[in-house]
Amino acid sequence: MAAASPPLTLGEILDRTVQLYRRNFLLLAGIATPAAALTVLISGSVVLLFSHQLFSLGELGQSGKDTTQAASEAGMLIGLGMVVFVLIGLPVLLVVFSMCFSALNYASFHLNQGENVTIRESYKYSFAHFWRHVGILFLQSLFAGIVPYFVFGAIVMIGAVVAALVSRSGAGQSLAALFVVLLIVLILALVVACVLIWLRLSLAYPACVGENKKAWDALKRSNQLTNGSRGRIFVMFLLVWLLSIVLAAALAIPVDIVIALVMHNSLTNGHPPVLFFTVLQGANLLAGFLVRIFVMPIYAVALLLFYNDQRTRLEGYDIEQLMSRAGWGELPQSTPSSETTAVLTEASEPAAYSGSEAVYTPGPVESAPASLPSSEPHPEGTGA
Repeated sequence: MAAASPPLTLGEILDRTVQLYRRNFLLLAGIATPAAALTVLISGSVVLLFSHQLFSLGELGQSGKDTTQAASEAGMLIGLGMVVFVLIGLPVLLVVFSMCFSALNYASFHLNQGENVTIRESYKYSFAHFWRHVGILFLQSLFAGIVPYFVFGAIVMIGAVVAALVSRSGAGQSLAALFVVLLIVLILALVVACVLIWLRLSLAYPACVGENKKAWDALKRSNQLTNGSRGRIFVMFLLVWLLSIVLAAALAIPVDIVIALVMHNSLTNGHPPVLFFTVLQGANLLAGFLVRIFVMPIYAVALLLFYNDQRTRLEGYDIEQLMSRAGWGELPQSTPSSETTAVLTEASEPAAYSGSEAVYTPGPVESAPASLPSSEPHPEGTGA
């Protein structure tokens, strides 16, 4: 598929995304597989630990035993699991997804140029620029997630203090509805702010790959290039998000029904077994693994095409690509030959007057007489 193209509509970008994705599905899915597998492994471990402890407490409660000690042990295990997830799991996921996104963008960039690329080459490029790619995802998460949530938390804490002071004054009941409305408005504002910031930074990876920019420069470049097309990018994100939901439901619901039918006999005794919910969560995690393999490449390819389209709209990128293919990336500067230089040099020197004859010969500049004698005839061929 040619990289040089005129400005595209949203429908044309989605159509080219599907074509590029379909022609190179195995390559793109292979690049996305490590990130999807590690995501299922890490998040699935936390989910299974949490659910196992809760089900164990539920079984102890139904048997009439004292659950105080078991509850404290379960709480400690769950808390320890969350600490390990935050300190180890999240950094590992950050690294894995940053490598995956950069490899997908690298592959998409070359595939869009009509060039062949492999999974190994894509990840080799990612690890060759390890820190800039990790830095891009970290800064995207920081500005579009962590900072807005901290601001939201600070506002909620201040609001809680104000609500406590108001309740002491006796006006808490009358203002309770107002506080609820304000909380809903704050949540909506948080979501909108996160989405808008993410849209501004969404083209950072394509800018990093296409222009060899470092993390901060790629974010600034993305903020510049997304100007005027953030609505189209949001629609693309929304469509792919809906596609992921549909795929997850299509994969998980039939499997869940089959598992429930197979384990129907063990569910009719009124005490759902831990094994059933463990198998159910495992099936849902497997469905999530497949959905990530299918969906992540679509995001990468679509954003790369948006990047090319925005450069075409704002900077004439299509003309630049056509000139580069024709070998006109740099127009050659004409250098005169030695003979031409000699001719131009002689022509630039003034002619010396040789006397009464009408002959001019090139020569150095000499001082001309102030005036010719009146008795001197004019040279032949000249008028008086």
